[in-house]
Amino acid sequence: MRPHALTTPEAEPTVNKKKNRRWLASAMGVVLTPLVLLASAGSASADTWCFKDDGASYRTGNTTWAKGQSQAPNTWEDWVWRGPTFRCPTNAPSCAYAWGQQKTTGWSAQIGLKIDVKIPYVGKLAEVTPQYQRSGSTTTSYTYTVNLRPGQFAQPIQVVLRRWTQGTYVGAFRTDGSSCGNGEKRFWWDGNYEFGKWQADLKVNDWGSYNVYG
Repeated sequence: MRPHALTTPEAEPTVNKKKNRRWLASAMGVVLTPLVLLASAGSASADTWCFKDDGASYRTGNTTWAKGQSQAPNTWEDWVWRGPTFRCPTNAPSCAYAWGQQKTTGWSAQIGLKIDVKIPYVGKLAEVTPQYQRSGSTTTSYTYTVNLRPGQFAQPIQVVLRRWTQGTYVGAFRTDGSSCGNGEKRFWWDGNYEFGKWQADLKVNDWGSYNVYG
C-alpha cells in the first residue's frame, strides 16, 4: 500500500540545537522506556524537539503513515442504501422494471476501524489509516431495466465492496525521557520506527444494482 501522510502537523516544536551532538551520543547507549527501541546510528535527527511532558514515550508526527501488512482473501458487500421495493404481479407473464430515478448516497469507509496504539493524539491516526476514500458517495441512475418473473421482487441498492485489512504505523517522535525544562521532554524524529496495530474494512469498489428475489 502507498503511504498516507498526515495533513495536519502534530504541533509546533521547540527546536533545541544546543549540545545536540553531546546529547545524541549519550542517548544512543540508553535503554528507552517500554515500547521504545534503542536508537540506531542512523535513526536520530541532528535536531531535537521539546514537547510537554504528557507521559508519552513516543508521539505521532506530520509524516506518520499507515503500512498495510495483510488482508483477507475475500471481500464482502456493504449495502449502503436500499430503495423502494417493486413486485411483479403474479398474474403477469413477466415484468420489465426500471426504477427510473437517480440516487446519490454518502458513505464512510471507516466501518470496522480499530486502532491499538497507546500514545497521544490517537485520533490523528484514523486520518492516515488507508481507507481508499475514507468517505465519499455513490451516484447511480436507475434507468436500466431488470426482467422479473411473476411474483418476483426488485429493489434498487447501492453497494460498497470492502476487504478486511490490517497493518502498523511508521514514523514517530521518540524520547529517552530527558528534560528540556518547563515540564517538557526532549524528542527526536525516527522515520523508520514501526509501532501499533490497525485494522479496518476498506473500500475496494462501489456500484449500484437491483436486489432481485422471490
